[in-house]
Amino acid sequence: MPDLHSAGVGVGAPLPLRVAVIDDHELVREGLASIIGAQPRLPAIVVYCGSSVEEAAMAGPEVALLDIDLGPGSTAVGHGVLALQEVGAKVLVVSAFEDAPAVRSALEVGALGFVPKRVSVDALLEAISTVARGELYLSIDLAAILAAAAETPNLSPRELDALRLYASGLKLTAVGHRMGISPHTAKEYLDRVRVKYANIGREVRTRTELYAQANRDGLLDENA
Repeated sequence: MPDLHSAGVGVGAPLPLRVAVIDDHELVREGLASIIGAQPRLPAIVVYCGSSVEEAAMAGPEVALLDIDLGPGSTAVGHGVLALQEVGAKVLVVSAFEDAPAVRSALEVGALGFVPKRVSVDALLEAISTVARGELYLSIDLAAILAAAAETPNLSPRELDALRLYASGLKLTAVGHRMGISPHTAKEYLDRVRVKYANIGREVRTRTELYAQANRDGLLDENA
């Protein structure tokens, strides 16, 4: 067990918040732990700083900062959130990902907040305090990303197939061949996709723009 990182707490002050930091990158988790433990405005003690959800749960945290991707062989984020919730911890996801599918999936499995790893110290402390109260925390930027992604084009199955194949890097001829249609028909499907994006105020002209928007909307995930 590493040394506990704690902020000074005066006599008669509330008990410090018990926080766990779970990340597979030592530099990141130690940095977060040091920041949390050095802030007198948020009296807190880091009861766990490591990469194991199971060990973090055993430490009995009130708030757990959880990386959404703990590397190969790690616990899936949904199982991680559930394991932490079972010991009464409220989960704040801290991630390098900032796309709508990542944020949405974290919230859907029970996380109370989501912050990017580039977040400021002030915003991080606000997020921890908010989640500790049992309230939802999202930055203005992430809330805007979710709001924009909430309105996605309603694509037909064939339009979606064409989009995924084209976004994977295939040329129109190859897209048509894979779908059993002519390149001209494949282009028509992609043109319809672009029109539907334009109709919701999100124009996509190039393949790169189309890929970026579709990926942000979770349309390229065949399991979605």
